[in-house]
Amino acid sequence: MQIHSLQELLRQYLDWGFDFASISIATKIPEEELLQLYSDENYRLRDKDKEKYFIVFLLQICCEKPDNDEYYRALLESLTHYFKIPLEAIANYIGVDVDRLLDFESSSDKDRIEKCIAHLFTTFTRNPIYSV
Repeated sequence: MQIHSLQELLRQYLDWGFDFASISIATKIPEEELLQLYSDENYRLRDKDKEKYFIVFLLQICCEKPDNDEYYRALLESLTHYFKIPLEAIANYIGVDVDRLLDFESSSDKDRIEKCIAHLFTTFTRNPIYSV
């Protein structure tokens, strides 16, 4: 596992062309504080919950790109484990049987199944306090 500093993650985020305004909207952390976090590695947010959310946000953006099936498998497992959603419900939502859902990697409908899994995960993990 590679360890990243907050500044390295922010640098990567900015190098891709994102800016402080977009991350401020997503995290509710003022742009001025984000700039201070970026320029001073010793600076810490007073609100530790926001800081944790911010770190997770950056890790997900920078380190967890959906470039393989394990990503979607982990999302599916999170839906069933953490949110207690039965596999049957997820399969019904997607319009496939449970066996096809569990073997989505080799399905001819893989892209659509992955999109539906990602949509469900995003919907269930959306935190309304960070939405505009």
